[in-house]
Amino acid sequence: MEEARPARPRTPLPGQREIPPYQRMAELIRGRIMDGVYKAGGRIPSETALAKSTGLSPLTVRKALGILVDEGLLERFTGKGTYVTELNYRKALFSIDGLDDRVSSKEMATRIIQAEVRRASAETAERLAIKPGVPLWYIKRSIRIGDGPPFLLQEGYVILDPYRPVVEAELATTYLTGLFSGGGQGLVKTARMWVRPLSLAREDAQLLGVQEGAAGFRMEYAFHDSQGAPIATGSFISPEDGFTLISTLGIPLNGKNGR
Repeated sequence: MEEARPARPRTPLPGQREIPPYQRMAELIRGRIMDGVYKAGGRIPSETALAKSTGLSPLTVRKALGILVDEGLLERFTGKGTYVTELNYRKALFSIDGLDDRVSSKEMATRIIQAEVRRASAETAERLAIKPGVPLWYIKRSIRIGDGPPFLLQEGYVILDPYRPVVEAELATTYLTGLFSGGGQGLVKTARMWVRPLSLAREDAQLLGVQEGAAGFRMEYAFHDSQGAPIATGSFISPEDGFTLISTLGIPLNGKNGR
């Protein structure tokens, strides 16, 4: 696939800061994808062809393509070339809006409602890759900011392992902060979450200060360590105004997943 005519990435207008060549190249290719010049699922010109048509070095072009690969706009296939990623809305990435500030607040506090050892049910055992009936640490707590009403409830099951301080971490407020900020406090390396709507049961509604049957969300989770082994599972329960799920579908503007 050859370029119809030589084209160079745009240069900044007077007063604008200088943009590195590889970023300008990435912007040029991103624009061609958005304009339909490079179609979803189609192969784009080779690095050599792009370098020749823009007057940039192959190294610069390679770096620009790397940016777009990281953004998910392009895919590289060894021996075949680079292709525009086909849009798959079923795999859209969602962010959780409304929890970030609260879980990172120094005023965030928790109240332990229940903490005990329980036997794993069939469903919990399947998620944790253990046998049903194995003893697990169970915890239920409410989470609030300062003296305000709880905005989140957590129910969790943790594998009892004397060699890993997961139980102690579950009891710590900083554990939640690490999970939502991506830090994981050195224990959790991967987390999967499922969000489902629900009507709040009487006990949970009372704890959250809303009416029984009010709309809410359940965020079920499964946490894994650096070796991929499951170590904890459970759920967070929130009233309907507790958070918002946000996703950018299609091609990110300027390479960013804007809101």
